[in-house]
Amino acid sequence: MHHTLLAGEKSTGVTLQTLHHKTFDHGTILSQTPSPGIDIPNPDCCTVPELLNLVAPKGAQLLVDGINDGLFVPPVKDAGWRSKEETGNLTHASKIKPEDLHIDWANWTMLDINRRNRVLGPLWSKSLVASNPSDGPPTFQQKRVILTETEEVEPPKGCGSLAVVPGLPFANAPYPVEPKKGRALYVFTRDGKALRINKMKVEGEPVADGLRAAIKARMFGDRSFQLEGVEFTPFRNPLV
Repeated sequence: MHHTLLAGEKSTGVTLQTLHHKTFDHGTILSQTPSPGIDIPNPDCCTVPELLNLVAPKGAQLLVDGINDGLFVPPVKDAGWRSKEETGNLTHASKIKPEDLHIDWANWTMLDINRRNRVLGPLWSKSLVASNPSDGPPTFQQKRVILTETEEVEPPKGCGSLAVVPGLPFANAPYPVEPKKGRALYVFTRDGKALRINKMKVEGEPVADGLRAAIKARMFGDRSFQLEGVEFTPFRNPLV
């Protein structure tokens, strides 16, 4: 179901099959939703629980009908409507891993980010974080940051040139950045769309307002830039 929604499919279906004695999901198909499948309501905003509520009753009915019809009695007949030679337009539903939530800023569009956030949950990246030991200069290390609450917005006035570096967060504020009304943390996606980071969790810290979390972790560089009369302060490095 996750991969169905990640692929932007408009329809789905359920399959009744035997269990293979060695390999997962390699049994004989006993019954299957007829092509072209079941329409997914509101596919652009459908969630996994909503999709589960749609297909679970249909799967249960398919099982009951299969038992009543004795489809499991040998010799079983393969009822799959797609032939083994048809391999085009197939989406391999691999196991979902933590890395699937790791944002690829160089390649993901706003659609990709919003879709994965809706289907998989809060996404994450890594950022350069500064620490200031009492007996020496600051040290830097990469820490995981989880973008727990984001929102697609119109970019702040004058910051368009920052879109050339997808994944570089910035604040609409001069250096040193202070949390004040009207200020927030933004980042551009590969297709030039602005994402506002409303809440963020830095590794080892609790969830906090995005701008405050970045200030506390000392993620901002030591200078700001004036663009079209507005000052912006970016992070030291893009998210990775």
